[in-house]
Amino acid sequence: MDIKAILYLAALVVFAFGCRTFESRWIQKAGWVALLVASYLLGFWLTGSHAAGAMGVMVWFLLPALEIVGRVRKMRFPLRQEVKGRFAPSREVFPELSEMTEDVEACGYVLIEDAGWVGNETDHFARMLYHGEKRRQATITMDLQGEASVSYVSLTTRLEDGRSFSTTSFPFAPTMQFAPRHSVNRCPLAESIEELEEEHEAFLERQGIAAEEVLELDTEQLSTLMEEEMVLQIDHNMERGLIEEAGEGKFRYSWRGCLFLWVQLVKEMVKV
Repeated sequence: MDIKAILYLAALVVFAFGCRTFESRWIQKAGWVALLVASYLLGFWLTGSHAAGAMGVMVWFLLPALEIVGRVRKMRFPLRQEVKGRFAPSREVFPELSEMTEDVEACGYVLIEDAGWVGNETDHFARMLYHGEKRRQATITMDLQGEASVSYVSLTTRLEDGRSFSTTSFPFAPTMQFAPRHSVNRCPLAESIEELEEEHEAFLERQGIAAEEVLELDTEQLSTLMEEEMVLQIDHNMERGLIEEAGEGKFRYSWRGCLFLWVQLVKEMVKV
C-alpha cells in the first residue's frame, strides 16, 4: 500500500469522525459510510482481494457479538423487580430532570411520584406524571450505569381490555421483546414533548383506538402497573427462549437471546 493510499484512508477516517460531531443525522450517516468505505479499502489494498475488503466491513458488525458473548452473556438480572418510591437524583446526576418535568407539565400532566429500581449494574429512575383528561401516563426515565446515563420520555395509554400502547424517545433498540399486549412506538428523534405527543396520537389513530376504550388509571397504582408490565415482559421472553433462569431468582440471556441482541444492534447500526 503506497503513501497515496494511506493519505486517502487518513482523509476518509478524519472525514468520518468529523461528521460524527454534527447534530444532523444525515451528516452522521455520511461519516458512518465513510468509515465503512475506509475499512473496505484497507482490506482491499492490503491484499488485493475484494473478499478481504468485505471482511473489513463485516468486522464492524461482528464486534458487538464479542461484547455480547464476552460480557452480556455472563450478566445476571433479577426475575422480579420491586418498583418503589425514591428521591430524585441530584442535579449533578440528572441535570435535565427539572427542564424535562416542566416541559411535560406544560402539556397538562401532573406530577404523581418518583420511583426506581436497581437491576444488575444499572440504576433506573422514573418520574411518573398523569394527564387526567387524556387518561395518559408520562414517564421521565434515566438509566444510569457507571458514569454513563441515558434519559428519555415515554407516553403510555392503557385500555380497558388490558392492552397498552407506548410512544418513547428511548434512543436504543429494545433489549428484550415486548409483551404481546404491549405495543411500542419508538421515536428516538423526537425533539420535544409536543412532538412526542403528536406521534403518540398518530400511533393510537393507526391502531384504531377510540377514546372510550382508554382506561382511567388510579394514580396511586402507577408504580405497581410498571412493575407488573416488567413481570409480563420477563415472562414473555422466558417463554420465547430469549432468557433463561440462572438460579437465585436471577435470569441470563440464552444463546438465542444473544443472537436477538446482536440482530438488534446490527439493525441500529444500519439505521445510523
